[in-house]
Amino acid sequence: MNKLSPSDPFWGELGVSWTAIHPEIEVILPRLQQRIRHQSALINASLILGVPAALAALALGIDCIWIGWTTRAWNFVPRGMAFLAIAATMSLAIRSLLQVRAGGGLQSVSEMLDVAIARSRKTLLAIRLGYCACGLAALFGLVGTAIRTRQSRPPALSPIFDLALLALFVLGLFLYGRRIQADLRNYTLLRDLLVKDRDGQ
Repeated sequence: MNKLSPSDPFWGELGVSWTAIHPEIEVILPRLQQRIRHQSALINASLILGVPAALAALALGIDCIWIGWTTRAWNFVPRGMAFLAIAATMSLAIRSLLQVRAGGGLQSVSEMLDVAIARSRKTLLAIRLGYCACGLAALFGLVGTAIRTRQSRPPALSPIFDLALLALFVLGLFLYGRRIQADLRNYTLLRDLLVKDRDGQ
């Protein structure tokens, strides 16, 4: 992919063509520092909440499978597998975020942009893993409902309610993912413009 020159136009989020003739480092630096701090806070919050949630999902998965195996209530087995799948995908997402957690001591704009780009990519990976977790939870939930309906009676709470909650969670991930993708495009364009501007000097 060819590098952009500072005078090349690029499209903003609103469909407007913009041109960065000479990026002002003095203006970019404090805003970028604020974005880096914001990213760090979100990553730390995700880790603080995600680690206990992954451990809880793991414990619930093992417990459900054990109940299903010992009592022959087989509908608990796919439910436990759903929890285990959620725990596994959350663990992968946490691992990807840990790789880009460090961000202190950055001085230059290029270093900050590299960190911001890496964090945005890892966040998008975590969002995709969230899609997978929701899909697996929906699949195993429907299997569990089918097994229970066949063995005894349908569950008191319709699976539509669970699917609706998962759909809302997926919608939230999708909207957040669009924002991260827009940020990633902006970071990449700005880095290319700064590199081209520096090389042209």
